[in-house]
Amino acid sequence: MAAHCHRVLLQSVVSTRIAQTALILLALVAGATAQSRVAPGPPVSAYSPTFDVSCGYAFMSSSIPSASRIMLNGADASIGTDFLPHWGITLDTGYVRTSDVLSTGHPGYTWTFLGGPVFYPLAHGSTRPFLRAMAGAGMVDSAVPVSGGTYVHGWVERPAYSIGGGIQHSFVGPLGIRVGGDYIRTAYADATSTVRAQNNFRLTASVLLRLHYGGHRE
Repeated sequence: MAAHCHRVLLQSVVSTRIAQTALILLALVAGATAQSRVAPGPPVSAYSPTFDVSCGYAFMSSSIPSASRIMLNGADASIGTDFLPHWGITLDTGYVRTSDVLSTGHPGYTWTFLGGPVFYPLAHGSTRPFLRAMAGAGMVDSAVPVSGGTYVHGWVERPAYSIGGGIQHSFVGPLGIRVGGDYIRTAYADATSTVRAQNNFRLTASVLLRLHYGGHRE
């Protein structure tokens, strides 16, 4: 029978912290949007801020130093606004899982809720590369093999951060596609129930919907 580690935090505490993070990040996006709306109307040729929503597939490779890497699949969604020609802010949530962690027979998942600035260094027609840095919360449910077919299972909720980038391309009207890659730092419980840092690499491919507040974009 599998040995179980102590829960790192109570479920109610996890939900409260993630909800608080969500409210803070949503307030940042809403604030940037409101600022763009109340600013004096720009000339027709001036920059017009945009609002975007994306949703798609996510793949994550997570490391467990005492074992090997775990491959997880799932979904990613984000909302954001570009309030300056080269700058914006984004709110991103991703959920990836596996049905069998390191052949233990136990399923596992990683759920992240992140937000932060986005930088667009240049634009070529409808194609725009971007760089982003985000911070927020991450929850990792994992299992670590011990010996004799036993394993330690536990979940950890801790602050998380990421850095990455990608490219997006508009096709028809407001529709486009966005692909990206991020390094994400989370935490997990090892075989001794000790919380340790975890390195993750995530790839995403999403359908993108971009809406203009009005006017004309340069």
